[in-house]
Amino acid sequence: MKAKPRRVRPLIVKPLPQATLPLVPISRWRSDAIGVTAYVYEESEAAIRQSGLVPAWVGYPSERPGAGVAVPAHHFFPNYLKLLRLHSGRLRLVIDVRAVLREDTSFQSFVGGLLADAQLSLVKGESI
Repeated sequence: MKAKPRRVRPLIVKPLPQATLPLVPISRWRSDAIGVTAYVYEESEAAIRQSGLVPAWVGYPSERPGAGVAVPAHHFFPNYLKLLRLHSGRLRLVIDVRAVLREDTSFQSFVGGLLADAQLSLVKGESI
C-alpha cells in the first residue's frame, strides 16, 4: 500500500508587535569618559515598559525615591542603560542613543529611503 504524503499546514510566523516609541527625550547626555551619548527620558513606569526600550530581563527600581538600576554594556545588551526612581514616582531613563535608534524602525526606514534615492546629490557623489 502506497501512503499519500500528508499535507502539512505551513507554519505562519507572526511578527512580534512593533514596539511603539511614544517617549520624547527631555535631554541628551554625553560622557567622553565612557564614550556614550545617551537620551534622558522622564516618564511613568508604565510608559517606559510599553516603549520597549528596556529589555524584559532588566529589573525596575523599587518604589523608594532615589532607588536605581544601572546596566553596564555587556554581550546581552551592548548599550548603557540606567533607571532612577524620582520623588514624583516617575522614572528617569538614561539610555544609549544606539539602543534607541535600533528600536526605531520608522526612523530606520526613513534613512534607508534617503540612502536608496539615487536622485539625491550626496548619494550620487556630487559636490555640494
